[in-house]
Amino acid sequence: MMSYNLLEWMEFFSYAATIIGIPLAIFIFYHQERKERSIELLEIYDKLMGHYTEIQNKLFDHPELDIHDNPLKNIEDARRQYILYEMVISLFERSFILLHGENDPEYHRMWNSWLDYIKQWLVHQNFRDQLPHLMKGEDKDFVAYIAQISGLDLKP
Repeated sequence: MMSYNLLEWMEFFSYAATIIGIPLAIFIFYHQERKERSIELLEIYDKLMGHYTEIQNKLFDHPELDIHDNPLKNIEDARRQYILYEMVISLFERSFILLHGENDPEYHRMWNSWLDYIKQWLVHQNFRDQLPHLMKGEDKDFVAYIAQISGLDLKP
């Protein structure tokens, strides 16, 4: 039987560490990256939803602003409704920039939820009437996307 000296044993363990350790380190790194990306995605979604909830709460607190299909007769209510629409557009633009166009299926799934919200707002005439003004200064890709799904001629 052959006996190995210390140097040979160290070389053996070096090879074993390379063969097992490197793939294991790559696997752990990949798994950790996916976990961090998932946490980041949930944070993005939670922040966006928090802002959307704030907008919904404003509508609950001011039901006179929740009339979206008939022009508001009170000038102050119409002004506050316009400001609310600015908040909605800002939130939709943020969700578009953060989620739209990503290849990750989770991002795509979350974007589809936001697209549902956008489509719900686009059926309201007051909101649609204000879109040309609301789109001024917004991201050009976002404006083009909203123009496409709304059928309106919108410019950034």
